[in-house]
Amino acid sequence: MSALLGRAKKTPVIGLDFGSGYIKMAQFKEESGGLKLVNFGVLPVPESAIIEGRIERPKEIQEILKELISFHSFLGNRVVANVSGQLVVVKELLMEDLPEEELYESIKWEIEKFLPFPIEKSTFDYQILNRVVEEKSTKLDVLVTAAPLDVVQLAVELLKIANLEPVAIEVEPFAELRLLNFMEDFSLGSEILLAIVNIGYNYTSINIIDKGMVRFSRTLPIGGRKITESISNYFGKSYEESEEMKIKELDVIMLDTPITSSVKPLLDNLTLEIKRSISFYFNKFNEGKTMNTAILLEGGSANLKGIEQFTEESVGFSTVVNRLFTNVASFDTNLFTKEYLHDMAPMFSVATGLALREHQIKPKTKKKKGKSESTKGPLAYKRG
Repeated sequence: MSALLGRAKKTPVIGLDFGSGYIKMAQFKEESGGLKLVNFGVLPVPESAIIEGRIERPKEIQEILKELISFHSFLGNRVVANVSGQLVVVKELLMEDLPEEELYESIKWEIEKFLPFPIEKSTFDYQILNRVVEEKSTKLDVLVTAAPLDVVQLAVELLKIANLEPVAIEVEPFAELRLLNFMEDFSLGSEILLAIVNIGYNYTSINIIDKGMVRFSRTLPIGGRKITESISNYFGKSYEESEEMKIKELDVIMLDTPITSSVKPLLDNLTLEIKRSISFYFNKFNEGKTMNTAILLEGGSANLKGIEQFTEESVGFSTVVNRLFTNVASFDTNLFTKEYLHDMAPMFSVATGLALREHQIKPKTKKKKGKSESTKGPLAYKRG
């Protein structure tokens, strides 16, 4: 589903991340020497307006889109949006090496076995990862993404009603992969396994990148909302009060505080599932041997105090928060501060990856760090 629609290039595309808790938009434009941030914006989604990636209250979402576009002065109306949630299926298949038309039909019937919805009511796309040479034949290692057709069609119709021009509909892992190309030490030949953990509002997605390819994807029903609800249930506070406590008081590495006690079982479960996902990948794709691995945290809850250290200590691999949004482009210091972009970066990882769809410019080479500056880069890692 990397490109369901196509249009001639005009104004830069706007990356639109349909989250279940927040809708995010970001846009970049090309200037001499690199990219420049045009603008970005976020608005909360009304309760139950988007459920499991499906837009249930389109009129309210339409108004949010119009407000974001008008308030943030984006250029044009061309949009690359995403579909996400548990309805999206990402599956790796081993297929016969067939001509393109035959391969498409073969994948169609094979993926049907794994879909929670009828194949005739789905849309799917695939990417050949590599060819596996066996004794008597050659197989294709294929990554397939699929989603319900009505989910995609509704998103497209909604964009058009909001006077937006849909250029493409993508799935989250491919948008995240595009953003990784702006890391200085990311390459197809990298021996470092990357586990991208996006802690969203209702769900956490785990996407594993190996040698520049999305190889494994999983969605967990754990997100920022459940963290807030845990605080609310523990202290008997309202959701709004608990959300404020989470932002201002919670530090997840301070284990002796009541507020940490309220969320620790949930966070322990989250890190356990991250660890299990990485171990599953080792067992399935690396003969059970561990690999050099790094975890990239993103999503709104990646800004929780101490979450980076807590995850690293719990899972056992070096963990950093994905703030590549601040490295992609230059920005107008009259509009944004670097501190503000730094704080917002984890929430805008997917929107940024979507917005980069038509940009090929690599980031500028960074200046060498002085002795007083941190040398821990985005791919710092421990050996597994």
